[in-house]
Amino acid sequence: MIVSEQHRAALRNIAMKLSKVQQGIAKDEKGEPTETYLEYLSLLYGLEAAEVVQHLEVFPKTVRLGKLAKTLNREKKELKTILDALVDRFFILKAGGYSIPPPLMIYDVPFILKRNLDRTDIKEFAQLSRKFFEKEGYYKSWETSYKGTPRTRILTVSEKIEPAHDIVPIEEVYSIIENNSSFALIPCPCRQRTEVEGIRKCKDKYPILTCVILGPTAEMLLALGDPATRRVTKEEVIKIAKEASELGLVHTTDNYAGPSTIICQCCECCCGLLAGLTRPGLNNPKAIAKANYIAVINEADCAACGTCLERCKFNAITVEEFAQVDENRCMGCGLCAVTCPNDAITMKRLERSPIPGASS
Repeated sequence: MIVSEQHRAALRNIAMKLSKVQQGIAKDEKGEPTETYLEYLSLLYGLEAAEVVQHLEVFPKTVRLGKLAKTLNREKKELKTILDALVDRFFILKAGGYSIPPPLMIYDVPFILKRNLDRTDIKEFAQLSRKFFEKEGYYKSWETSYKGTPRTRILTVSEKIEPAHDIVPIEEVYSIIENNSSFALIPCPCRQRTEVEGIRKCKDKYPILTCVILGPTAEMLLALGDPATRRVTKEEVIKIAKEASELGLVHTTDNYAGPSTIICQCCECCCGLLAGLTRPGLNNPKAIAKANYIAVINEADCAACGTCLERCKFNAITVEEFAQVDENRCMGCGLCAVTCPNDAITMKRLERSPIPGASS
């Protein structure tokens, strides 16, 4: 909770720094951090912590301990104790210097580490984050960049892509996995959040331990030694991705042509990435970018069984004499193809969502 005006001022300073980077913060009509968002930040940073953290920069920028001590005219040992306690919860990042986590991590990290999930105020974290995400409209800036580009994109399941010489590797799940060597398996923060609140609709349908952090961020997370996260091999990640698609979870990753930082396995009811398309009351057509593939039905092989209809999260399929795909609604995830009993569906290349950073 916010304990004083001094505390509130420090939290606002932190929030305003976060507001200047991708995803930003929950704001009111005046462009100020909402009260809900500040209350949420207060759970991460008490008064003593907030007074220090407000002098850091948002990752990847860092501030060295020596410089911070000089700025605040305080002993390095004292500051290190405060900051390292926050690093231990991933509320502050340590990579050479110290930095404030980006907005994505601010929103998600309380629901990843066991040491955070064991806090007595974890349900308050969940309730406050849901309030500013849904009721205060933060989901739109969380899902979509300032330029109007979806922050994440759908990945097509590798097994069902039509064989061709022009497959773009960064749009294939297994290619992303192949191009990395460090992997951390973590709980899905979206499903964990609803689990904490006691409102998870997919409790008996989808597991929580499904998301994979990649590369340097994975190493940073694994260094904390939290029991809720673990190192996994490339082969294990491929198995996780395959099983997730068979269960009906949508693969997603960063909507950027550079190195991916995460592979999420998203459900329709809890996921913040898909929320603008799948959750009642929320509406964001640019919530997530479509894959540059589309489901194509082989009418001769289709038995009109309806399996694909049940698995489609985006209402893109109708079934009469055979299944039909609405090209405008199809997101290209490939879930319909994965369990088609007659192998009547393949994913064919369809250029429609340019990837930011990709060469033309």
